[in-house]
Amino acid sequence: MNKYFKIIVIASLPGIFLYTCKKDSPAEPAVDSGYNYLPAEIGSYVIYQVDSIHYDDANQNQHDTTRYLLKEKIADVYTDNSGKPALRIERLYKYYDPALPYDSISWSAPRIWHANKSATDFQKVEEDVRYLRLVFPAKEGKKWNGNLYNTLGEKEYEIVSADINESVNSISFDSVLTVKQFDQIDFIEYRYEQEKYARTVGLIFKQRDSLYFHQHDMNDTYPYDDTIGFTYRQKIISYGK
Repeated sequence: MNKYFKIIVIASLPGIFLYTCKKDSPAEPAVDSGYNYLPAEIGSYVIYQVDSIHYDDANQNQHDTTRYLLKEKIADVYTDNSGKPALRIERLYKYYDPALPYDSISWSAPRIWHANKSATDFQKVEEDVRYLRLVFPAKEGKKWNGNLYNTLGEKEYEIVSADINESVNSISFDSVLTVKQFDQIDFIEYRYEQEKYARTVGLIFKQRDSLYFHQHDMNDTYPYDDTIGFTYRQKIISYGK
């Protein structure tokens, strides 16, 4: 009787040992898709300084500058006609007046834009044109057609850097994503577009340049002095909620 009892106990020991020493598998690390490059909280806003210069050197060497403040605010979240969650974005303006400080100028009545932020992308409807501004996960080297949802023709966007320390208007950000939207540079034209986003803030910088260099007359040699086109800079100056 005792002999059989000992054998059973010994034979069962490995099973007990394996059970008591079994360890749980480590949890998989969470994937950072970069969703917080585009926060979507109601009431959050960003104020920008906008400067746009139009060049027409072929017509009496004219350079016209437009300057204003732009406030972009997430006013509401709603369900759009396709049944998807959407953002209602209010855009308000203060146009520069050399005789008045901006603080004494009232914001204009808002113009309304819309946006859709999903698990895979961020689409923004600007003046009734839908652009695919960002895709997720937002990683360096990712490319896509920014005009996928409009009729303006294919336009390749590319994330050229991510999680970079940068400063705009002396405001420092520890994690900035840069999306190049267009790049056409040669002897007769300079066309470049890009946007920068900061985590927990959103868009902090936008650049759109479209310049063409023209021959003034038959005696004008390259590089030509006459420039036609425009430059656009939209830079963050403050943000909050």
